[in-house]
Amino acid sequence: MLALLAVTARRLGAALVLLIGASFLIYITIRSAPGDAVDAITPMGTPPEIKAQLAAEFGLDVDPVTGYGAWLKHSIVGDFGESLVIRPGEEVMAMAAPRFAKSLLLGGSALFLCLALTMLLSILMGEPTVRHQGLTGFLYFVTAAPSFVAAVFFTQGVNEFVRGVVEGSGYETPPWYPIPISTESVMPYFFAGIVLVIGDGLFMDMLNGIRAEILAVRNSQFIAAIRAKGASTLPHIAKNLIVPAVSAYVSRLPLVLGGVVIVEYVFTLDGGGYMLLEASKQRDFPVVVGLSVLFTASIIVLNLVADVIRTVVDPREVARGG
Repeated sequence: MLALLAVTARRLGAALVLLIGASFLIYITIRSAPGDAVDAITPMGTPPEIKAQLAAEFGLDVDPVTGYGAWLKHSIVGDFGESLVIRPGEEVMAMAAPRFAKSLLLGGSALFLCLALTMLLSILMGEPTVRHQGLTGFLYFVTAAPSFVAAVFFTQGVNEFVRGVVEGSGYETPPWYPIPISTESVMPYFFAGIVLVIGDGLFMDMLNGIRAEILAVRNSQFIAAIRAKGASTLPHIAKNLIVPAVSAYVSRLPLVLGGVVIVEYVFTLDGGGYMLLEASKQRDFPVVVGLSVLFTASIIVLNLVADVIRTVVDPREVARGG
């Protein structure tokens, strides 16, 4: 138990250092980009002294390293600053946290769905055969497109289906039609989740990894010994798939959250990804930094949780020093 706590504390410390380093790079990169909030909110011909006054008010009159030190000091207590352009004066966390939660829920749910589908398909496919080549080739073709391309084709396909079949048959059109449209319906989120599953090659990447793990466990010597004794192998196979499944989930989370930013923009979903792009276009750097840190922190925290789960399920992680 003490060894487990020591490993957890060491990983927590490493995660904290990683988060500080990532936030530093994010802040410096955004502050060093051409243009700033002053340029975004002032018209052409604004006197330089007015711009200088606004820069001082926004904290943009200091170098990025000094600015990061001030930002870090405040962010430790949860103060990520105020929006400069999108909603001037509003606290970044107050406006960004609920939208980030939507993005995390969307990406996390889509990734879980992808994991469940790939595990089910891997079990149904069993041992590799020649017949599987046609199926995997088709899946490679369907899921190879980038998420934004998949989103555009998906929205067009759904809109054409509603226009040609639903309206053509005299039925009432659904409230979320046409896509994209501002609506309270959950269907755009459902469609966005499907796009995340089939875009960026995620499905086939996870299918190949999960299928290889299942085949390796099924064909292992200890499973053969259990099978020879006439005992059920299912509990043993399931236990030995926990670590690979958790690893597959967290290792692909950054890809999915990156896709969420684009997919939310295509579907005009009011999430963190959409806000991040809007804030970037308008040079609202406190919002950009806040949301970027939230996305990065979620990946770091979930990796930490996954490490703890792997350590609990497989005590050899502790023996190896974590």
